[in-house]
Amino acid sequence: MKYYIYTLSLLVILLVSCRQSSQVNKEELISGEKENYNWVKYNPILLSDQLPKKVDEQSGMIWHNDLIWVNNDSGGAATLYAYNKNGELKQQLHIEGGSNLDWEALAEDEKYFYIGEFGNNNGTRKNLKVFRVDKSKINDKPEVSIIADEIGFAWADQKDFKRKKHNHNFDCEAFLSYGDSLYFFTKNWENHKTRMYVMEKSVKHHDLSPKAEFDTDFMVTGADISRDGKIVALIGYKNYRTYMILYYNFIGSDFFGGEHVRLDLSILGGAQTEGVVFTDDNELLINTEATKQAQAVYKIDWKQLIKN
Repeated sequence: MKYYIYTLSLLVILLVSCRQSSQVNKEELISGEKENYNWVKYNPILLSDQLPKKVDEQSGMIWHNDLIWVNNDSGGAATLYAYNKNGELKQQLHIEGGSNLDWEALAEDEKYFYIGEFGNNNGTRKNLKVFRVDKSKINDKPEVSIIADEIGFAWADQKDFKRKKHNHNFDCEAFLSYGDSLYFFTKNWENHKTRMYVMEKSVKHHDLSPKAEFDTDFMVTGADISRDGKIVALIGYKNYRTYMILYYNFIGSDFFGGEHVRLDLSILGGAQTEGVVFTDDNELLINTEATKQAQAVYKIDWKQLIKN
């Protein structure tokens, strides 16, 4: 009996030891992967976490008339909300006749706002579109209603439309405006990379083929380019932690062809970070949805990180 108890105890010790060893190896692997990507830990600067209740699911983000403009994502009102850096709601822009099936991103140029109606968590959507809003029709009233143009498009390389919730590479939550085109960056649930597609801004249906791919090692949820066209920022998350990549020293629109720096913003905890925007002064701002933490807007002092 004593021998049996001794043998059983020895087996338990060996099993516990093996389990601990397995956990250590896994942690070492994760650490090694991050070292290979050269992540720089960074603490964003909080501007305000006292934002309007109406933007609890803020997603896209643009800067216009010294205000931060955002949309709520899937199922929200077909409305853009503008607030200042202190979080005070200043204006609402309603899209007449529009609906918010899954708005995910915003972009702008000198003439238009662009609203990305292309969220695709299940990988089944065939009705991707961008709403185009004429900025000259936005007056100073607290609430404005405007009819938007619709630009339809499709991913030319997507052949399989079977439902694969959070397990495919054809979701998208990020785009930006540069020159005469819009640049889309996919949110790849499956392989954590991103593909870039380019679409001219004409109001017609577009079939888009990928132009480039980059191993972000996170799922991209926001994109913007600095006003001087020299820096591109992609933001997103992995394992409920926030990450960002800044691209610089590229030529033209070959954003992935230059240099980049990877930022680990995991100090934000479980905040769901969605949008990113450069202001007119090239300040870099990001926003978060309301989760266990209040919705908020932060600043990234990129000039400390790169010299362009």
